[in-house]
Amino acid sequence: MRLRRILVPAEMTGRELLRRGFALGLLTALPLAFYGASSHSGSNAVITGGVAMAFSIAGASIFAALTARPVDSRLALAGYHPYELLLGRLLLLEVFGIAISGVFSVVMVFGTDPPHPWLVAAGVGLVAFTSVPFGLAVGALVTDELVGVLILIGVVGIQLTLQSTQTLAKILPFWGAQRTLQHSIEQRVSIGAAVPVNLAWAAALFMAAIYILHRRAPAIASLERRRRAHFRRAPARRAAKPS
Repeated sequence: MRLRRILVPAEMTGRELLRRGFALGLLTALPLAFYGASSHSGSNAVITGGVAMAFSIAGASIFAALTARPVDSRLALAGYHPYELLLGRLLLLEVFGIAISGVFSVVMVFGTDPPHPWLVAAGVGLVAFTSVPFGLAVGALVTDELVGVLILIGVVGIQLTLQSTQTLAKILPFWGAQRTLQHSIEQRVSIGAAVPVNLAWAAALFMAAIYILHRRAPAIASLERRRRAHFRRAPARRAAKPS
C-alpha cells in the first residue's frame, strides 16, 4: 500500500467538502441549535449537544461516500483496493471531525461550565471518532442520500431520547460517547466500558464499510468498463455514418 493511494481519495474528499461548504455549515449549525435549545436543562445540554454533533460529522461522511462513487469506480478500475479508498477518506474526515469537535467543546465548556471540561472534550471526541466510520458504512450501504440521512436521523435521534443507563442505548454506536459526556457532569455515573465499546463500534463500522465496498467492487469496475466501452464505440459509429 503506497501513501499516494491513500492521499488521492483523501484529496478528492477534501475538495468535495469544500464544494459543499454551505451544506456543511448547516450541518454544523444543527447540533449547535440542539445544544442551545436544551440549555434550559442545565448541564444535560452537554449530552444533547455532544451526541447531536454526530449529525454534522456523520452527515458529511455520508455525503462524501455517496458523491465519491463515480470516482471510486474509476479508481477501482485503476487498481485501487476498497480499504485504500476508505482509509484516505477516513483520515481526511477524521481531521474534519477533530476541527468540529474542537469548536463544540469550546462552545459547551464556556456555555455550560461543566465540572470536568476535559471529559466533555473526550466525549465529543468519541462522537467525532465514531461518526466518520458510521457515515462511511451508511454511505457504502445505501444508494440515495435521503435514505442515508434518514438512517442517521433514526440512530442519533434514538440515542438522544435515551438515558445512557438504558439497555437500548448501550447497543447503539454512540453510547460510549454519551456515557462519557454524562460522567463529565454526573460523577455517580461511571464510565465503565464506555471508551472500549466506542472504539470497538468505530472499528466494526469501518470494517463493515470496507466489506460492503469490497463486495461492490467487481460490479463497480464492470460498470466503468461498460461505460468506457460505450464512449469508445460512440465515435466509431459516428465516423462510420455516410456524410
